[in-house]
Amino acid sequence: MYIGQQLLWDEQRIQLKYSFNQSSYANQNPNKLGAGLLEKMIKDYNGQTYWLSANIHSFFKDSKLPKWLNVAVGYGVDGLLYGNASLQNINFPNQNRSRQFYLSLDMDLTKINTNSTFLKQVFNLINVVKIPFPTLQLNENGKLKGHLLYF
Repeated sequence: MYIGQQLLWDEQRIQLKYSFNQSSYANQNPNKLGAGLLEKMIKDYNGQTYWLSANIHSFFKDSKLPKWLNVAVGYGVDGLLYGNASLQNINFPNQNRSRQFYLSLDMDLTKINTNSTFLKQVFNLINVVKIPFPTLQLNENGKLKGHLLYF
């Protein structure tokens, strides 16, 4: 993705980002989904959302939009207690698994002007995490849900 954007635009306009919310599912299957917070952040897919965050100003250079404003499209899951659906159906027969899609705003922290070298490094480091904004969620059953703030 990095090389393709450098060849096409000579800049990074679209970034991969990550966000995490603790889900209740890890407590039902801690061996697979993690026991502590760090383990849950790595193993509990129910709480993870993966985002493609596109910088709007990069596509519309003449616009008056803030240079740091992004639009993000995300993907996550709900109800996933096992990697294998048949094992889940045996152990948790009433648990439904579903995909979720998200649309939200985001920030490209690297586009914030600062003279501080320290802040630039911090912004570069944490720019892989999606900033919380109001979000629309659509599950695979067509149910639309709004979140005031979604991580």
